[in-house]
Amino acid sequence: MTEVHRYKAVTMISAAGATIGYDPHGPDVVMATEFDRVTAERDALQQRLNAADQRIDDFAGGECEWSCEDDSGIWNSGCGETWSFHEDGPEENGMHFCHSCGKHLVVKVAEQEQDDDWHMNPCKQGHRDVGAAGGVAACNQCDEKVEAATTQEAFERWNASHPAPQE
Repeated sequence: MTEVHRYKAVTMISAAGATIGYDPHGPDVVMATEFDRVTAERDALQQRLNAADQRIDDFAGGECEWSCEDDSGIWNSGCGETWSFHEDGPEENGMHFCHSCGKHLVVKVAEQEQDDDWHMNPCKQGHRDVGAAGGVAACNQCDEKVEAATTQEAFERWNASHPAPQE
């Protein structure tokens, strides 16, 4: 913000001869145009700050839950957007955040798709983007992992050491 030029108040003495008096201890004054300019600068900066704070609030934490429409490859986000994949879904295509709202992307598991025998619990940080393959059960967000001789054993060790979330 640029500086404001301040002036000392000058008083006019309406006595004979109309002399102008100067009081060195008088109040500081600023020109109205200077005041208006600085006020406008301050207001513009405050609006930018408010907008930045709102973006931080909007993106801070939270999840955007995505669900698939049958086997069509069409996915609906929790924030109201739609995305289409030719093969697989968002997790298999490396998407960890919603392309619209920026929140952490969580895939809603359809009831008929859920296989309790192969359901993995979230990692210790609460991430649900977990999977098992090649003898390793791992979180795709924070790289937490459990290794074993087989994928089934890694899966079982993961769930044994990661309690199911309370619902």
